[in-house]
Amino acid sequence: MPSAPEAFVLAIDLGTSSCKVDLISEHGEVAGREAEPVPLRLVEGGGAEQDPESWWGAIVRSARRLIDRRPVPVDSIVAVCAAAHGLGTVPVDAAGQPLAPAMIWLDARGSAHAQRAVGGFPSIDGYQLPKLLRWIRLTGGAPSLSGKDPFGHMLFLKRERPEIYRSTHRFLDVIGYLDFRLTGRVIATWDTAAFTWLTDNRNPRDIHYDPGLARLSGLDLKQQPQLVPCTEVLGALLPEVADVLGLRRDVRVVAGCFDLPAVALGSGAVEDYAAHLSVATSSFMTVHLPFKKTDVAHAMASMPCALPDRYLLMAEQEIAGGCLTFLRDQVLFPVDPLGETPAPEDFFPRLNRLAESAPPGSGGVVFLPWLYGERAPVDDPALRGMFFNLSMGSTRADLVRSVLEGVAFNTRWILGPVERFCGRRIDSIRIAGGGAQSDLWCQIFADVLGRTILQTEGPAHATARGAAFIAWMGLKRLQPEDIPRLVRIRRAYEPDPSAQRVYESRYGTFLELYRRTRGIFHKANEGLSN
Repeated sequence: MPSAPEAFVLAIDLGTSSCKVDLISEHGEVAGREAEPVPLRLVEGGGAEQDPESWWGAIVRSARRLIDRRPVPVDSIVAVCAAAHGLGTVPVDAAGQPLAPAMIWLDARGSAHAQRAVGGFPSIDGYQLPKLLRWIRLTGGAPSLSGKDPFGHMLFLKRERPEIYRSTHRFLDVIGYLDFRLTGRVIATWDTAAFTWLTDNRNPRDIHYDPGLARLSGLDLKQQPQLVPCTEVLGALLPEVADVLGLRRDVRVVAGCFDLPAVALGSGAVEDYAAHLSVATSSFMTVHLPFKKTDVAHAMASMPCALPDRYLLMAEQEIAGGCLTFLRDQVLFPVDPLGETPAPEDFFPRLNRLAESAPPGSGGVVFLPWLYGERAPVDDPALRGMFFNLSMGSTRADLVRSVLEGVAFNTRWILGPVERFCGRRIDSIRIAGGGAQSDLWCQIFADVLGRTILQTEGPAHATARGAAFIAWMGLKRLQPEDIPRLVRIRRAYEPDPSAQRVYESRYGTFLELYRRTRGIFHKANEGLSN
């Protein structure tokens, strides 16, 4: 008897700077990819906005190009599932139309309003103690003092854009908006809704809004969408969407999640205490755990995720690969007055080769990667980036390598609190994301962290692969325990003792720079936006 034809998921990976669309099989194999850039607008006062229509346009164009190439038969595509950058906020009217640009995860305009909402006497780290204890008990965490989450975004709109707030029928996260465009349903997934800080997360199979948290926040639960698990099958594509994409009208849509839980699945790190490091525009370390816990001092918590009965520890570094983009656009190849950049298309591989020519330690240059403040292990929007210890002997290669090392130093700073949170040493870490394509950077992480780094095969596809795994779980064609065998390891990087000795000294300098400059940064940036 002939075997059934292989099936595929159209997996959407909407990042901050680009949208990628992959076709991924039940075995985690990528049959094809297309991508489109997505513009970002930084606005006065610490704002970071994107046009939701630009997300949708990028998805349609890249998906249509991919499907029209016919890497697989169209009839073999059975589902669509998306993963996207999280902590965004889209106010929509009753028809689902955006009332304003989306405020994304970098938007800090709600900082002052968030701090007032959570503050009071007696205070600990900026939070009134009774409020903090209630948030931690129910949610596992607490609103960010930086305002860079839906809590801060909604308060900003309520206080400074009241006409938009009053007209808002629902506040959607990025994934919620994409699911609405795909199916017409207005929902929020459990993982994204957690960052409204309005949900009771104590039972990972029953995430629900808590009226007391809404009263504490001054926000209206009537403006929040229906909650569903990440693996919920929302129904079929809207007929007009199926026609635009060139897909069958019976293709199912699975709810999906934001990028942190997705890339954790796509890396294969799904067992309890298995660690994963993603290096993209931002960077984060994640660990699946069987318990809910909070570390307020280091801005870490285990939160709802895509797996049943599990939580995901998330420790996010605000800017990682974005430091290289900054180096390209603002230092090495600045944008010209016509808005065109002279940077070569192979810029990042060339940058990597340049960094390889510099020795470990970058000739003494130390880079601080806090170009947009920091989230973990300190939640401090006032921190800023710096090249330290430049001399006439410093080379361009030293500067480039120091950026890679600075991001790794910040990751090591995070690793200690992560291991204490988990209650055990983490001996190996899977790495994925665009930055994980660099063999040099993987080795630097191994040397700086003193841990084995496991580079996944096709690391840039990890987020889309995770979205596909969520779809297959929602369709009952995959179990979580099946995932590790579907994600192959391309290479293991072991720490080099000679490089470790150099980095031990440089890491000490990195921490000393934080201690000595923190107050200076706060004074220099008082009243300024990111």
